[in-house]
Amino acid sequence: MFERVRGAAALGVAALAAALTAVFIAPVSAVPTITSSSVDASQPEAAAEQVLTWTADDSVTEYASFPTTATAGPATIVFENSEATGNTTYMTHTLTFDTTNPEYNQDVDVDIVASPNDPNGGRHEVQVNLSPGTYRYYCAIPGHSAMSGILVVTDGGGDDTTPPEVSAEVSGDQDADGNYVGSATVTLDASDAGSGVASVEYDLDGAGFVEYTDPVTVDAVGDHTVQFRATDVAGNVSEVGSVAFTVVAGEPGTCSGDDRDTVWLRGVDTGVPNYDAGEGCTVNDLIEDERDWAEHGAFVRHVGDVTADLVEDGVLTSRERSTLVRAAASSEIGKPGDVKVARSLVQS
Repeated sequence: MFERVRGAAALGVAALAAALTAVFIAPVSAVPTITSSSVDASQPEAAAEQVLTWTADDSVTEYASFPTTATAGPATIVFENSEATGNTTYMTHTLTFDTTNPEYNQDVDVDIVASPNDPNGGRHEVQVNLSPGTYRYYCAIPGHSAMSGILVVTDGGGDDTTPPEVSAEVSGDQDADGNYVGSATVTLDASDAGSGVASVEYDLDGAGFVEYTDPVTVDAVGDHTVQFRATDVAGNVSEVGSVAFTVVAGEPGTCSGDDRDTVWLRGVDTGVPNYDAGEGCTVNDLIEDERDWAEHGAFVRHVGDVTADLVEDGVLTSRERSTLVRAAASSEIGKPGDVKVARSLVQS
């Protein structure tokens, strides 16, 4: 009997051992796994997230790191000002987008205040939707205004490495020699098939590049050169172009007939005789003191150029020219608050 019991027990143990062995040596294919076929192929893949990160440290003049370009559309903006980013003084910084300057995009309102001591440890995130163009950002903490920069956002159509095209056209009345009579107007035109034109600039006679917004009228007598360039949204800058032209005094017969005895600069009598300059014009006609001068320096240069020609033509002496140039420089013509004086009030 005991033999039968031992035999049955032995069979039971052997069966249990075999069962356990089968479990532990089961082939890998028998274990459920997640494969690509387990994912619903009808669901589109999520687009790669665009994360733009700014960091700050102990500096009050610049961010420790910052992006320069982005693609239009959704984006996560991360601003971290913490010990991990180098802020050992625990000062507060902000990441603020400029929404008041019309030169930049104003559709994203970001104003993150971060400090290593804040509840987030200085790391903050916001979700935004960027538009093509440029965004200006800065730190709004007093004394930190030098911390600023520009973020250029393209339309996502690919990397734009082609600079814009820009051209100039000079218009106005011309004489037989091609000189512009009285004034010349320079009109600039720029185009960019990629990210679009961000700005156009011009430089008149080496004065330095300034923003172009409207056609530029040049009325100072003499030779002139206008240089120009354009920048697209992606930051590509065109080659500098230039156009040269000459402005001469008004055509004969266009003078107003200023017959005062002496040359007047608005309400000031220079004492220089108002000579006949020929072709029906007097010295005062050519000086054009009653014209709307937008800049004092332009008027002084105009007087200098006109009187130099009159000395060469034998109309004025060098001393009389010097008197007129000094009077022009001392006048208020073209300065802020310049007020015209009616000719009838100063007529001799």
